[in-house]
Amino acid sequence: MGGYSPRAVLFSTTLLSVCHPTYLRFKPTLIIFYELRWCMHRFTKIVCTIGPATSSRDAIKSLVKAGMDVVRLNFSHGTHEEHAARIKLIREVSKELATPVAIIQDLPGPKLRVGKLPNEPLRLEAGDRVTLSVSQQVGSAGVIPVHPEGFPRMVDVGSEVYLADGMIRLRVVGKNGPNVMCEVEVGGNLTTGKGVNVPHVKGEVGAVTEEDVEHIRFGLSSGVDYIALSFVRSAADLDTARRIVSEFGSDVPLIAKIEKAEAVDRLDDIVRRSDAVMVARGDLGVELGLENVPLIQKRIIRLSNAMGRPVITATQILLSMLTYTTPTRAEVSDIANAILDGTDALMLSEETAVGANYLEAVGVLDRVCRRVESELGYGSQGLSEAESVEDAVGMAACRVASAIRAEEIVAYTRSGSTARLIAKYRPHTEIVAFTPSESVARRLKLVWGVLPFKIDEVVGELQPEIVEQALRKFGFAKSGEKAVIVAGAPTGPVGSTNMIRVQLIH
Repeated sequence: MGGYSPRAVLFSTTLLSVCHPTYLRFKPTLIIFYELRWCMHRFTKIVCTIGPATSSRDAIKSLVKAGMDVVRLNFSHGTHEEHAARIKLIREVSKELATPVAIIQDLPGPKLRVGKLPNEPLRLEAGDRVTLSVSQQVGSAGVIPVHPEGFPRMVDVGSEVYLADGMIRLRVVGKNGPNVMCEVEVGGNLTTGKGVNVPHVKGEVGAVTEEDVEHIRFGLSSGVDYIALSFVRSAADLDTARRIVSEFGSDVPLIAKIEKAEAVDRLDDIVRRSDAVMVARGDLGVELGLENVPLIQKRIIRLSNAMGRPVITATQILLSMLTYTTPTRAEVSDIANAILDGTDALMLSEETAVGANYLEAVGVLDRVCRRVESELGYGSQGLSEAESVEDAVGMAACRVASAIRAEEIVAYTRSGSTARLIAKYRPHTEIVAFTPSESVARRLKLVWGVLPFKIDEVVGELQPEIVEQALRKFGFAKSGEKAVIVAGAPTGPVGSTNMIRVQLIH
């Protein structure tokens, strides 16, 4: 696998259809690719939100087979019992298919949201008068429940209020205690749980609410692999969440969702204190204006890459596929540009949570990723300066692999840090991560280019025969191929990386 020389390979129509369906017009033939790797292994990861449309065993299994690397569970919707059932199925399917699947618990945070609507979807037309009320749990004629209760203090007569990621716009025309009277300026369909945004208004509470703490307690007891914090405004929000997680006896990684103007202003500190980052484009667009989202996205991805933090690009990736079985050209270009920007992962939300075409959406995402990656010249990210010894080892491993045209970079890692350090420098070759930890293997599914596998704990030095045996077990090593081995010293602390070895496969 990997390599840079032209390789002649006889493809069957089955394999070609995975790479690109239009190849089905050809008979099996001899085709030469300089970058054949892209048909075999996708570097950009796919995150899918599991919801009502995809909560069955068959749906989850189909998604994993189609290319889903990571599951997102949106705790703004659903009960703990529903999420527990989903987690159980995900773990069972992962075991059945012998592939790790990471789970992200996405917390609601302090976001304003629409409460329970009796009839869904609620159709709002321009010119309609509606009341947003914090005193009702369930909506009624002309009344839309909103929580939390601080909402009326955030608006004045004349304020704009956006619903459903900015798709619906209201104008405040009056206030009366817990009720805010509005006129609909831009209509649309509204459902329970959709977000409510008041642009340029700072929230009254931190990023971790009392409700979030209970969700964290549940998530940690259920074994989630990442926790995503909504509406992070500063690095202090991450510190608060990390303290809570630590008090529950866990070190689960934290994902900072960038969706507030304050977060963009403090981006360096937030990315540095996070374990991963999400470009949450829905609320970003409402908060800062749609025209600013592409530039902010590029800045977030660039900074995350430089600091070695996995970064997820999210929101409306393939939204048209809620209705249609093929995407728009603009969506395909958007996906391609996120990959070119350097994103580690792309996330589907409604497309897989409630969409009927969820498998088609994952298939499109998989094919576009592979095609774009086939044209990319990786290997230049961050090669100017290393921040630590471990960083320098990761950089050097990528340079060595490029110089000798190695088929794989093999990382033996107990914490996952070795594989992440290598991925930071975007090598041409695939990164095969061997780890004795199931949880580390799952977490690495989010990281660009990393193929994680669980193996037994290695006692003492990582011997060549152990590496070769593991590579052959998982279908990598071929006689005469070269691999670059990266690991920590056997006596070193967990997380240290200080050894590089070139190994010829016999």
